[in-house]
Amino acid sequence: MVKKESGLSCRSIAHRGLSAEAPENSLLAFELAGQRGVWGIETDVHATADGALVCIHDDTVDRTTDGTGPVREMTLEQLRRCRIDRGRGLARCSDRSIPTLTAYLDICKRYGAVAVIELKGLVDINEVRAVYETVQSMGMEQQCMCISFQIERLRELRTLTESIPVQLLTERGTREAVDRAAALGNSGIDFRTTKTGLSLPAYAHQKGCTVNVWTVNCPFRKRMWARAGADFLTSNRW
Repeated sequence: MVKKESGLSCRSIAHRGLSAEAPENSLLAFELAGQRGVWGIETDVHATADGALVCIHDDTVDRTTDGTGPVREMTLEQLRRCRIDRGRGLARCSDRSIPTLTAYLDICKRYGAVAVIELKGLVDINEVRAVYETVQSMGMEQQCMCISFQIERLRELRTLTESIPVQLLTERGTREAVDRAAALGNSGIDFRTTKTGLSLPAYAHQKGCTVNVWTVNCPFRKRMWARAGADFLTSNRW
């Protein structure tokens, strides 16, 4: 299952799907990423007013669809009426609905890609449990990685399972952040490329952590981080 871009030693993760060629977090973006043969496909998960789990980056539907309003205050049926209306390759996007977590996982499973799920808009262990149970029901516990800026959500996931790898998201990678991530077990650090020094991967590996760098679109920077020891590179372009 380990897929790598030619010439790179690290694994490839498509950021919100193949978002350079299709609208972010759309079914088409996930499909194109799967067809490209990336190791992992990343998405952002929010819960709706009636407890459904959907793939969208923002707290509201305003930026990426023709609708308005907070995701958390809308039912799944209301969200189904929103149509994605922003992003590259929009004309190719025959299904412009906001995908459910299940639809996204189905695509990952079909292409053998790891589902990289950011626990984005979740507020408590019940919603974390809903994500975990959805993953488990799809038989994808061994084909999944969960990431979050909220270490509380990762700690909650750890009370449910130790088998799913987790990564702590942070704008700037620091040794302190690595230490916090390491305490979770089966874990890693996921940091922004422009705000972290190249020496951090070595420290993270000493602590038993994997290293993910985002969002790396430049081929030169991909090679640079690969040489520095990154295990994963998250990019819009593969």
